[in-house]
Amino acid sequence: MPKEQQAARRRYGKDARPRRTPPHVSIKILRIAAGLTLDDVAERMAEFGEAPARGTLSAIENGHRGASKEFLDALERALGIPDGSITTNYVPRATPTVVESVVLS
Repeated sequence: MPKEQQAARRRYGKDARPRRTPPHVSIKILRIAAGLTLDDVAERMAEFGEAPARGTLSAIENGHRGASKEFLDALERALGIPDGSITTNYVPRATPTVVESVVLS
C-alpha cells in the first residue's frame, strides 16, 4: 500500500484517532456574540412560539434550569444558528398524574 494511502487510513480509517468532543460554547457567549440582550432573545423566541421571561433565559444560560428540545429549537432560531447546534441531556421531570380515589371492598 502506498504511503499516501497508509497515511489516509491512519487519519480516517480503522487506525484513526478517537473522535474528540467539540469545544463547549455557552448559550450566553452565543447570545453576546450575536450582539443580543436577554430581552432581544425573548422577543425573537416569541416569534417561534416560545415566550420566555428574561429570568428564565438567564437561569438556563447559567445552568440553574434545564430546557426542553422545543425551547432550544426556538433559541437556535432566535440566535440565528443552525438547527441542532444546541444539545442537551436535560430530561423533564415527570408530570404528576391525578388518580381518582379507589374504594376497595
